[in-house]
Amino acid sequence: MTVPAAVNNLRMTQRWLRVQSLVALLLALIAYPLAGPVAAYSAFFGGLAAFLPALLFALIVARRFGAESNRFLRAAVLAEALKWLLCAVICVAVFVGVKPLAAGWFFAGMGLVIMAGWLGLIFAS
Repeated sequence: MTVPAAVNNLRMTQRWLRVQSLVALLLALIAYPLAGPVAAYSAFFGGLAAFLPALLFALIVARRFGAESNRFLRAAVLAEALKWLLCAVICVAVFVGVKPLAAGWFFAGMGLVIMAGWLGLIFAS
């Protein structure tokens, strides 16, 4: 019995969101003994700045899997715009509201979570 493509896409999306969240948590746990608590929470906030927008994107787009192409494309474009906006809002909120902040660890967390998402797309099965 074959599984519909929409179900496979949803499972893949859930798996890679899980991987992204684990990468954010793992980096924070590694940063704590290496560089201290400021680095740990900075890395975690960076991971959240990438993960939460990706989650929003997935919630919007996943409902359109299998829909007609113009509705799916419209949802994907809207979701991408909202993803960028939410990422910017989170970055501003963290840089304004979190003191002290280790900016290098913040961007490391953000970058690793984004790369985990890319790897998820590259190695999706």
